[in-house]
Amino acid sequence: MSLVQALLIAIVMGLLLTENLGYGHIQISRPVFAGPIIGLLMGDLRTGLIVGGTVELMFMGVFPVGGSVPPNAQFAGMMSTVLAIASGSKPEVGIALAYPIGVFAQFVLLLDYNLNLVFIHGADRKIKEGNIDSVNSHLYMCILGIFLTWTFSAFLGTYFGATWVESLYNALPEFIRRGLSVAGGIMPAMGMAMLLKMMDFKKLWCFFAIGYVLSAYLGLSILAIAILSIAVVVAINILGKNNEETVEETVEEEALEKQQAPQQTTILTKKDLNRINRRSYLLSACLNYERYQGLGYCYTILPALKKLYKGDDLKEAVARNTEFYNSHLWANNLVVGVSIALEEQRALGQPISGQVISATKAGLMGPLAGLGDSFFKGVVVTITGAFAASLAIDGNPIAPFVFIIPNLIICILTKYYGTMYGYKFGTNVIMKLKQTNVIQKLIDASTIVGLMVAAGLVTNYVKMSLTTVLNFGGKEIILDDLVNSLLPKLLPYAMVFLYYYIIKKWPKKGLYITLILTFAIGILGAFFNIL
Repeated sequence: MSLVQALLIAIVMGLLLTENLGYGHIQISRPVFAGPIIGLLMGDLRTGLIVGGTVELMFMGVFPVGGSVPPNAQFAGMMSTVLAIASGSKPEVGIALAYPIGVFAQFVLLLDYNLNLVFIHGADRKIKEGNIDSVNSHLYMCILGIFLTWTFSAFLGTYFGATWVESLYNALPEFIRRGLSVAGGIMPAMGMAMLLKMMDFKKLWCFFAIGYVLSAYLGLSILAIAILSIAVVVAINILGKNNEETVEETVEEEALEKQQAPQQTTILTKKDLNRINRRSYLLSACLNYERYQGLGYCYTILPALKKLYKGDDLKEAVARNTEFYNSHLWANNLVVGVSIALEEQRALGQPISGQVISATKAGLMGPLAGLGDSFFKGVVVTITGAFAASLAIDGNPIAPFVFIIPNLIICILTKYYGTMYGYKFGTNVIMKLKQTNVIQKLIDASTIVGLMVAAGLVTNYVKMSLTTVLNFGGKEIILDDLVNSLLPKLLPYAMVFLYYYIIKKWPKKGLYITLILTFAIGILGAFFNIL
């Protein structure tokens, strides 16, 4: 690969990877979307589709939750595509290297987090001096730092790694090459196990069992199972409502009117709200282990603070809103809307303290983070990713669009209406959420859909079969057929449950144990001609 080509690919990778934290979180860096882009740049779209789709399944349940930094799916998907094409369009090469690459990317991401501390402390000093706009400049420097870090890492891997991987692969014995291919087929079991861990599998395992029957026995597609699971959730919700007592709403409406009365006089306009909504796409641009999204949150609502406060009041409000904050990037805007509504009422003279605003923000961010992780990650990204991955593995070029379009629509609408309704109803949103327990209901519903779909994913995409043929009295019996006669797809599900147990028992090391085990099973299975 030439220097210019490697540099071009690295810049594109840097731009895509910066999206994951720097701007948007709109999913364009996910393997099933970014892999085909890299493949197109390198003149091999089909390999980009296959590798991107497979790596998407491998990392299906590997999401950063809270402050965790799991192996990075985004960098793994793109770099695996580069290496697969560079080695002679061998998808199995990139697939086998995906997890090790993702592990390496963890350290790059941690480097970004630590670099961001420099910028947030710099912003603190400027704010104390009265330079409020330093929030903007320091956040933009964070984005630049993320871009340069990922671009440099991508260039090293692309320019130096491609030739090295091709030479190494060609030097490997045949059974190891075949073993890597077998391991690649098993690797989606790691993603499925992580997906089960992310959900409340212990409580709602029965829906996983339903998904197993639908996929393994009845042969339903992922899309069909997804539609059916949504119907099940709706049915459960309707039946639950029919068994509940009717709640009188007039009292609640009167309370709403009373609490909304002070907001009849406003300062912020719809133009201001739209601007705040747009800025919310940069919420995680300065993510760090000290205050997480604190600087990004302040950046988001800064136009409102500058319009509402002046002088020392503005300095105090800005400093207060750089404090610790961490929530899901899509669900976050409801918190933003409520927060700026409270800030506005405080500026208008209502008896609302800064402590109350901070406490409200802190009280909302946790539940909404849980909702975001279970619904947006566990359902939206999982279902669209799984359906798109199935198309990508077959080489269908519409796969990236099948993934990105619904995610973009849901992201844009969720953030926009979160801002508008959070601002419109203020603290009444909190009251409503508590009274109806809507967040927990949505989390449970998301888990049901996710578990049923996860079962379909295991059935269709975890590839593990026995090649051993037994001979009894001159009659040949294929061992894999014998095993599947007991339970269809027994081995793939056994691997998922084994990995689930390992990851649950050893939360910090479990993923790496399963990775080593996968390679060991694949190579030994190929050596003894068992798999």
